[in-house]
Amino acid sequence: MGLTLLEAAKAERDPQRGAIIRILNEGELLPIMNIRDVDGAGLFYDQEGELPGVGFRGINEGLDHTYGVLNPQAEALKIIGADIDVDKFLLDTQGDAARANQIEMKIRSLRLTIEDRFINGDESLNPRESDGLRKRITTGSSQSINANGALSLAALDELCDAVDAQGGRKYLIMSKAMRRRLTQAHRNPSIGNFLESNRDEFGRLITMYNDIPIVVTDVNAQNQLIQPFNEESGADRTSIYCVSFGDTLTTMLQGKINGQPGISSRMLGEVDDAPVDRSRVEWYVAFGVLNGRSCARLRNITNAPVVA
Repeated sequence: MGLTLLEAAKAERDPQRGAIIRILNEGELLPIMNIRDVDGAGLFYDQEGELPGVGFRGINEGLDHTYGVLNPQAEALKIIGADIDVDKFLLDTQGDAARANQIEMKIRSLRLTIEDRFINGDESLNPRESDGLRKRITTGSSQSINANGALSLAALDELCDAVDAQGGRKYLIMSKAMRRRLTQAHRNPSIGNFLESNRDEFGRLITMYNDIPIVVTDVNAQNQLIQPFNEESGADRTSIYCVSFGDTLTTMLQGKINGQPGISSRMLGEVDDAPVDRSRVEWYVAFGVLNGRSCARLRNITNAPVVA
């Protein structure tokens, strides 16, 4: 059974791994993603395509023999990480704090990169990464809804209804700019009073729409917006995603390093060709949509006031 980083933080006893998980928990998206451990170099699974038929029968009649359709899928683990070199002078004069500061920045960069790739990953452009939601839910998909203009609450309801949680919890994933549009509409007496507020396990304030938490994305490690209003070529458009996380729904996958699942941070010592001390951070990860109805996309939203 997969865990979220919020759940993993409670159970972690190793101080170094605990510090890494704390940094990974700083954002809004990665902490609530289900993370499923896998053995080997990836996950092979069957995605439900069509349910088998059933029917009524009369006395002395037989039942029809029908079979469900399963579509074989595969998700290969990808390697994300970095080498951290710290000059020996800094270590000699500042101690382990110099190394810790560099590792912390690398982990923060890693978190921002994973959150970006979960939305924008494109394996056809970079085979070293997994496809993100934007690539998986394209025009013509049954899970793609075309807003074709300003966000409407009716279209947002349609997006939420398109996702089958199957015991999991739905989340709405959008940019800060898109959430501001919703907040502005909430204050409008002719439209408003549709948002609620609550607090998560760490006391952070959560905005909710129809009892569905709103998770916002910000920038990636290059300080570029993850969900800007320019995802359509030549147009001022963005998307909102509704996702239900779980081992058999939409999930992040992680492999094992030396038998231990999760991120690895290890010190390699001084290198031969430079006066630096090297550490290495690595994580074997991928994304999987094991149930096609566990995520949906409301696309083609313009940067305009929300309507009913």
